[in-house]
Amino acid sequence: MKNRALKYTIAFGAIGLLIAVLIAYVERRTVSTYQRNLPYISLGDNVKNRVTQGHLWFEELMAGDASLNFERDVLTVFNSSKDILQSAYDGKENELGKFAKSDDEETQVIIKESLVSLDKLLSTAKERWKFKQQAKTTVSTPAVLDSTGAVIQPAITTSTGEEAGGVLDQEFDTNYANFQSKMDRLIDHINVNVKSDASFIDTLSWISIISLLIAFAFLCVMLYRLQASSDKLVQENKQRLDSQSKDVGALTGFVESISAGNYNVELDALADEDLGNTLLTMRNKLRNNAEDDRKRNWSTTGLAQVGEILRTSTSSTEELFDNIIRFVVKYTKSNQGGLFILNEDENDKSLDLVACYAFERKKFLKKKVTAGEGLVGQCYMEGERIYLLEVPQEYISITSGLGGSNPNALLMVPLKVNEQIYGVIELATFGKYQDYEIELVEKLAESIASTISTVRANESTRVLLERTQQQAEEMRAQEEEMRQNMEELEATQEEMRRKEKHIQAMLDGEKQRNEISQRNRKVLMELTKNRDVQSGNWNAALEKITSAICNQLHVSRCSVWSINDLRNRLKNEKLYSQRDRSFTSGNELLAKDYPGYFEALTREDVIVANDALTNAATREFAATYFNTLDIQSLLDVPFFNEGRIAGVICCEHQYEQKQWTEEDIEFLKSCADLVTVAFNTMKINSMIESLNGAQETLQTIIDNIPRAVFWKDKELRFQGCNRIFAQVAGKKSHKELLGFTDFDMPWKDHAEAYRADDLSVMNSRKARIDMEEKNTNSNGEVSWVLTSKVPIMNQHGEVTAVLGMFEDITERKRREEDIQGKLKELEQLKKMLESRTN
Repeated sequence: MKNRALKYTIAFGAIGLLIAVLIAYVERRTVSTYQRNLPYISLGDNVKNRVTQGHLWFEELMAGDASLNFERDVLTVFNSSKDILQSAYDGKENELGKFAKSDDEETQVIIKESLVSLDKLLSTAKERWKFKQQAKTTVSTPAVLDSTGAVIQPAITTSTGEEAGGVLDQEFDTNYANFQSKMDRLIDHINVNVKSDASFIDTLSWISIISLLIAFAFLCVMLYRLQASSDKLVQENKQRLDSQSKDVGALTGFVESISAGNYNVELDALADEDLGNTLLTMRNKLRNNAEDDRKRNWSTTGLAQVGEILRTSTSSTEELFDNIIRFVVKYTKSNQGGLFILNEDENDKSLDLVACYAFERKKFLKKKVTAGEGLVGQCYMEGERIYLLEVPQEYISITSGLGGSNPNALLMVPLKVNEQIYGVIELATFGKYQDYEIELVEKLAESIASTISTVRANESTRVLLERTQQQAEEMRAQEEEMRQNMEELEATQEEMRRKEKHIQAMLDGEKQRNEISQRNRKVLMELTKNRDVQSGNWNAALEKITSAICNQLHVSRCSVWSINDLRNRLKNEKLYSQRDRSFTSGNELLAKDYPGYFEALTREDVIVANDALTNAATREFAATYFNTLDIQSLLDVPFFNEGRIAGVICCEHQYEQKQWTEEDIEFLKSCADLVTVAFNTMKINSMIESLNGAQETLQTIIDNIPRAVFWKDKELRFQGCNRIFAQVAGKKSHKELLGFTDFDMPWKDHAEAYRADDLSVMNSRKARIDMEEKNTNSNGEVSWVLTSKVPIMNQHGEVTAVLGMFEDITERKRREEDIQGKLKELEQLKKMLESRTN
């Protein structure tokens, strides 16, 4: 019994030991499998989320988000993802846990392919960022001379970045999609391995269960608990994967909505609350940036449009002011506005209402405000804006056809530039003005004030020029008087011998200056008569003017530069070099590179630099330009167009300093006037060509009207007609009728009647449409004409011409008379039949 018990004990112990070893093996295998697979389970989702975040931030950075940094926010995320994958491949420990060296070749291959795909994605991102940085850089090098002294044009290097939808953008998206597919493949493969390990453990568990059932119920219970624990662990892992999948779906929808511009999208609750809060913060920041961009674009567009209005030539200042106030009121969505301009012609300064919008009786509205009177006068005196949200009753009323009411907000902004105030602009609205709208109105007021300042400065310049011309006349009279005095001095030569040397020196200097002036006038006369200058042949005229200036003033180089409307860029229209007698063009100068020089140009100064290397306005060119070409002296004179500076004539002298004289400056000013003439003539020629084309188009349209059309001026002389009218008049073309009257036409017998009818239409200012007229010629033949006449008025409401159309309807009238006759015959027949019936 003891032996059996011992045997049973040994057997039972052996079985128990075997079962214990089996249970220990199953337990250790489960733990080791869990520890080995746990880092791999979180590897795919973690790296995938990191790269998705880096991809999102990189796209926002490429879109212009200044809050992100490429090195800090993009490369760091990509590099950390790469380090995690590399440590998993090498079997090292990282932030996700301890990675055992995998003996599964397919897992190693997938991780290696993911690393290669991530490297391509990172390389493409760096290339796109490099192109974007190069797109912001444009390098301009000043002109230099080669060994022969010829001008070498500076090279302009421009880097163009890869835009959205380009090759790099598509390559970047392809690499990103490829990497995501690799991660999905890795996640699926790891899940397969986990399921395989779980299946193996499940088999061992069932073996342990069978052994426990045969041997020990207690071991069976323990094995059951172990299996239940294992099932619970698998279930938890599955729930965790489902939760992460839901989070990835929510993140994907949120990111797609943000990318589509929907900044009001909400994010469902995530397991990672920090990630959710970060994404919501990012959404709010993007929404704020979009709103800021909208406001900034609105302000920039308003400034550009009002600048276009200020630059556009109008027939009168009244129309200009009306256009300004109309644009400001409509653009700011105001309901009413007025423009007050300072009137300095009177003894007491006052603000005159020169333009208004949406006021009652606008045509007859005249208003004058004394400085300091009311809100407008107070705004002028203080030089600061006034913004009221509580407008006093009966101060101003916004009316329409159905009624009127007081506005909710009133804004008054002074027209101020350089601390000088030229007027006040007043706006009223039923709503409220935002801060950015008020800032735009202040900028617009500054632009309007600058225009008014320029107009008044030009008027002052004109007055000064007239005074200068008057003084020149007086000087010429004095010169003639001096010549007479010299003749008298020659008669008394014996008395004045001791002063002869001094007087002779004065005469020699004056004679030399007169000779220079005579030569200058001669050159100017030749330039004035030049056909290219007169006809506006721009390039040929500039070549003639620059070469003449170099020869007359004995300077090394002469060039003509044009300035753009923003006054931040000068373009070389033509440069003449005396040394090799060559012409070049195309170089540009930027205001940001030479601020002092551009400031002098903005003041419209004449720059006289005997020593160009030390002059305040030109010394900025010393290092990059003057030293290279050995330029010592410089003289710049501006030329103008429509009262504004349009460019500058630049004279440069090399190798030695040149002392510029008054004769040189006056000569160059006269040449500047010729440049202005050539420029204006060129513009006029372009306008005439466009007008001729429009005239030919209009004549073609009129020629195809199926009626005879003509028009006469106030003296009733024919100014034009269509082809049908010319044929009626016996002419081959409408040009043969120009200047003729009805007395010169085949219908001269009826000329008085036609002219009286034309004068009646012009005097009454009323059109006569489709009037039937009966005519009888000398042979007694009757004809009918359908005539229409309309008075033509100009923009001032004055009648300047009469437009007429007529059509021969004789055949139609004859048919109508024939029909009427037949109707009468029918009526008579009808009466005869009725009488016979009765």
